[in-house]
Amino acid sequence: MRRLIWLFALLLLAGCQSVANGRQWEDTGSPVAFRLGTQVYTVADVNTEIKRAIGDGVANALAAGQTREQIEQIVVENDLRRQIFEQMIQNELLLNYARQHGMGVDPAALDEAVFSRLPADADPVEASELRSTLAREQIVFEVIARNTRADMARARHILVSDEATAQAILAELQAGADFATLAATRSRDNGSAANGGDLGWATRGDFVPQFEEAIFTMPLNTPQIVQTDFGFHVVEVLERELQRPFDSFEQLRTRQNAGQFYQETFVPWYEALRRQAEQSGELQIAAGFDPNALPIPFPETP
Repeated sequence: MRRLIWLFALLLLAGCQSVANGRQWEDTGSPVAFRLGTQVYTVADVNTEIKRAIGDGVANALAAGQTREQIEQIVVENDLRRQIFEQMIQNELLLNYARQHGMGVDPAALDEAVFSRLPADADPVEASELRSTLAREQIVFEVIARNTRADMARARHILVSDEATAQAILAELQAGADFATLAATRSRDNGSAANGGDLGWATRGDFVPQFEEAIFTMPLNTPQIVQTDFGFHVVEVLERELQRPFDSFEQLRTRQNAGQFYQETFVPWYEALRRQAEQSGELQIAAGFDPNALPIPFPETP
């Protein structure tokens, strides 16, 4: 299986570079490295991406006292140049998938991201380049989120300090009281109380074991009392869905078991996407091309 996550060593060298670079590849007359549809990516493009991804990290490592031989060993042992090449292909395949499925960016969120990173008097060209980079990033992350899945439950709760209070609230609910109103006025969980106790969609690993077991096993729309170290919860499960896709990359990123969900669901999905693209001829990698044969981007000496 291809390794599709940045390796730790790559993160160290690259300084946590974005997975979506947003650059326009240059037509240099360089040999072709791969094609995706009508788009051609050259060996020079791959060289440029390797330099962008780890060039600064290599320079910083040298400045910190590591030798060229030590840096080369890290690059070779972790197969970093191939990882960067594979990441290029992955990004382009995901962007192509997004185009085919009508997926775009959120203009308001994109504007906010651009404005938050640049001063008001920023150069328009710089702003345009950053906007392109962030747009690609948004799209890649959205494709990842939509194709990463997990068993999820959507529940709401009212947290109180003692069982007697929980029993009283449960009785009120059974008599027809409004759950959201009681949550807003009686729950000790201020975060969810403002939303009527709604906790949104949750995955396994998000809550303490007693609460997690309850929301994944108790009957729907039937409030029950659950005790945890936080107190007593009056819990109602509103929905449950097996292998539900994540709504956003932020929702995925903040899950306790995000890496597990990614590996178990997104990676196989991407492998199938890549395999289909190769079998159909949409993705063609140049025969004999080896990214590990490309130079490590050591700084040029004067």
